[in-house]
Amino acid sequence: MEKKHKYFYFLIIISAAAIICSVTFFYIKQLNRTISDNIINSISEIAEHDKATIQTYIEICWEALHKVHRRFISHECKTLPEVEVRMDLECASSGFTHIYLVAEDGTVYADKYATDGSDGSIMDRKLELLPYFANGEEQVVLRFDNDEEGGWLTKESILYGIRLNDYEVDGIKMLALIGISDISSIQDKMVINSFAKDGKSRGHSALIDMEGNYIVDINKKIYLNKSSNLFEHLTESASSELTNEEVAKKLGNLETFSFYHTHMEGRNKELFYFIPFEQGMNLYFIMSVQEEVFTEQTRTFVIMSMLMLVASMLTVIFMLLFVMEYRNKTLISSERARSQKEFLSDMSHEIRTPLNGLIGMNHLIMAHIDDDSEKLQIKEWLKKSNSTANYLLALVNDILDMSKLQAGKADILDEPLLVSSLVDEIVAMQTDNIERRGVKFIVEREIIEPCIKGDATRIKQILMNIIGNAAKFTPKGKHIRFSVTQKRVDDGHVITIYQCEDAGIGISKEYIGKIFDSFSQERNQNTNEIKGTGLGMAISKLLANAMGGDITVESERNVGSTFTVTLPSAVVKEIPDYLKEAGNETADETKEAEAGNSGRPVKILVAEDVELNAEVLLEILKMEGFETAHAQNGGEAVKLFEGSELGEFDIILMDMQMPVMDGCAAAKAIRKLNRADAKTVLIYACTANTFQEDRDMALRSGMDDFLTKPIDVNVLLKKMGKQHIA
Repeated sequence: MEKKHKYFYFLIIISAAAIICSVTFFYIKQLNRTISDNIINSISEIAEHDKATIQTYIEICWEALHKVHRRFISHECKTLPEVEVRMDLECASSGFTHIYLVAEDGTVYADKYATDGSDGSIMDRKLELLPYFANGEEQVVLRFDNDEEGGWLTKESILYGIRLNDYEVDGIKMLALIGISDISSIQDKMVINSFAKDGKSRGHSALIDMEGNYIVDINKKIYLNKSSNLFEHLTESASSELTNEEVAKKLGNLETFSFYHTHMEGRNKELFYFIPFEQGMNLYFIMSVQEEVFTEQTRTFVIMSMLMLVASMLTVIFMLLFVMEYRNKTLISSERARSQKEFLSDMSHEIRTPLNGLIGMNHLIMAHIDDDSEKLQIKEWLKKSNSTANYLLALVNDILDMSKLQAGKADILDEPLLVSSLVDEIVAMQTDNIERRGVKFIVEREIIEPCIKGDATRIKQILMNIIGNAAKFTPKGKHIRFSVTQKRVDDGHVITIYQCEDAGIGISKEYIGKIFDSFSQERNQNTNEIKGTGLGMAISKLLANAMGGDITVESERNVGSTFTVTLPSAVVKEIPDYLKEAGNETADETKEAEAGNSGRPVKILVAEDVELNAEVLLEILKMEGFETAHAQNGGEAVKLFEGSELGEFDIILMDMQMPVMDGCAAAKAIRKLNRADAKTVLIYACTANTFQEDRDMALRSGMDDFLTKPIDVNVLLKKMGKQHIA
């Protein structure tokens, strides 16, 4: 009987081992395939991104040439000397190193008029540019190196050209306009760091034409006047999955394809990935990745699988439990990685939404800056632009600080704010966005306490996200209702209720429970075209909770959604002067009050190591009538103050991070100086660090207040005036 049991156990062990070996074999095989597919997909995404970047840049260069042509016409450049002057200006103000006009007879006109080989000028030798348009090309882009000593070009260049129609100068009909740019303008957009190891790149990208000639290659350098060709490279390789003829055929058909090839020495095997540009550009983008990138990523998994095999042979149950747990962790990790990857891909769109509005308003301001009748409108645009810029800054800060929000460590301010002003700012930023979609925007308010305590920036962020989502998901002809009401808790506290009701597409019952999860977005036929980060509602929920409030949502598909934000707050009985529109001090009154009875302007010491930041801040202060002095580091700030007359400096604006001595150390050193004004001079911390610990550090070092970068000039002036008057 004992022998039978041993034989039975032996069969179980052998069977289990066979099953485990078979499963492990197929697992490793499938794993290798999956990893290979994932890497190829990654290569495809990177290549598509780089190609799109380069293609956009080329199209921008063509459009720049069209604009140059239009400026020739708008400035009425009808003679060659006038065109010559215009080309000089265009070269100086554009990204082109040279601009040429090509006549129908092949004569080239550059920065001054010259004919072929007669006057010893720069044009004493004709450039052969006419053949590039011989087949009716409307636009061309190609590598353009000088092939003779003493020629016009002295480095590797890219030529961009457009055909001109019905354009004459001095009776000479011009065929094309050419722009020459340094090759680095494209080279810099092709740097690949995704497959680097120990500082060494194991992948490279290149740009070729349809004949296989390398235009740009960031790995294998193409020196001046030294050509290189893909087909020559493949011919010299030890092996290749595709022949030159097959590659040429695929290039001719504008196919996206890939294949492996091995160098002549037989050791460096690479995967070549080809992706074409738009038809008519006659260009291909190539990405090459060494095979070791694939093998390295599979090696660790293979070793783990073998260890799993040895351990699993002890017991089938242990093996099954281990595999189930392992695969569960793998799936969770893959899902998390996929969600984060989608988040990073979509983030640029979400940030561009307010950024596009900011750029648009700046464009309108520039277009009407000289129109005196538009001064009020320009002022309104500037106010909206400033408000949008501040919101964009807050949004970026919160995205980068997501981990702190999740940990419940968000920095929430508790300062007086006017509810109506907050609502007005939100309405101003969202009205155009909503109404241009054909959606009616209804705003209602029932405010019993106009001034409360809270964090205006955080509240705006929550409401901008909710109303922005409502705009995206509400069809044309429908409405969005934004209402603000208050409920009194007691004499000193109220609950403010912000409610956004839309008649949009609604939210499914399955997704409504996940709407506040990080990286979460509902995907269906109604939302596929609407992009977002999947992070906005999660941040809004965390912010509302951090302020002691909450967000709830009610929704029905094809009827609409209602988001309700409830925030408790303390009531401010006496509205601060700086919040009263009618009681704001003018800059002159502020400075007069600050100067006191001394009869002199306030003098400010600016400690800032970044030259641009210092230049802007010093100029703004001078415009406001302040006297200024500049220290390039903390040590210099201490020396300037120590060597100044008693009471010479009224205020010090101190950057927190500077060389030689940081802002906190400099503030401590100033406070320790043996002079009467060392303890009384106002010191403000000016820094991009916005965390509470940074504020506390600044105050502990002896500073009086804290200003975050980019500095809000109005806040700066108000704080300076308020504290100095006091």
